[in-house]
Amino acid sequence: MTPSQNIPCQTNSWSVGDAPLQGGPVVAAIGNFDGVHRGHQQVINAAISAARSQGHASAVITFDPHPREFFRHDDAPFHLADRQEKDRLLAALGVDRVIHVTFDDALRATDAEKFVTEILPALGVCGLFAGSDFAFGRGRGGDIDTINALGADIGITASSVSLLADDNSAVVSSSRVRAALQEGAPERAADMLGHDWAITGVVQQGDQRGRTIGFPTANIPLGSLLHPAFGVYAVRIFSADPGTAYQLLGNGVANIGIRPTVEDRGVLCEAHLFDQQLDLYGQRLAVCLKSFIRPERKFTGIDELTDQIAKDARAARTLLPPIRQTA
Repeated sequence: MTPSQNIPCQTNSWSVGDAPLQGGPVVAAIGNFDGVHRGHQQVINAAISAARSQGHASAVITFDPHPREFFRHDDAPFHLADRQEKDRLLAALGVDRVIHVTFDDALRATDAEKFVTEILPALGVCGLFAGSDFAFGRGRGGDIDTINALGADIGITASSVSLLADDNSAVVSSSRVRAALQEGAPERAADMLGHDWAITGVVQQGDQRGRTIGFPTANIPLGSLLHPAFGVYAVRIFSADPGTAYQLLGNGVANIGIRPTVEDRGVLCEAHLFDQQLDLYGQRLAVCLKSFIRPERKFTGIDELTDQIAKDARAARTLLPPIRQTA
């Protein structure tokens, strides 16, 4: 699967203490929604359907930073999508608004009652949908029943959506998607996501060593994105400039890792686009992982590395369907 096209929607950032959001009541899905996998989509689609039937706008309420980042600063990078990619995936589902609530000390200290009676009204919520495991408020003291009990007098209702399970009765979760990627199984991750997993970011200037050996690469630091299994992948590469629809550039091959043969420059995605030489510096790309080819390893020198890259490129071409040319 390829990334969906961008669909415009309104995005807001809101923190405890800010003025109430304007724009009328919303029926919202709430959660972290990291990766916007198929289980998340089920919750969001339920909110969209209810909003349309009630004549309200639909919304997604999510948290920035992720609570895991707030409480566990030293965790390894784990995000399945950066904020721009997350917004794009949410908008592609047809939601009208995305509301990023700042997860800070003020929100952490908010108890369940205040969350329902003050924060949800400030966000314009009249209906809320969440996964059946949803908990909120200080000490995770609130759940769907809490919202319905406290919200009855202020016009807020809440509904839980059953967790989505796969054909083996295992619940689809962001944790399982991360595990699949760390095991070098992007196809399995894509089955749970409902779309290919993509490394997104702005192409940075490198040492241009790839150009000298006939394989120029677009280098994207992974930053806070999850580190998948280090190695070489068959990929599809898209232009992902903000505010525009994704544009397919073509097939390619990418190495993800620390480049042990050359030098350690942190974790990079180095993507080589087949059959084209484009100036991609400064552009935002989405490098979609399709198939894992081999683990990253250290070579005796540049000649051996160059030979292996050529083999990897041939392997990637056989794994990827050709790009259809349009008239």
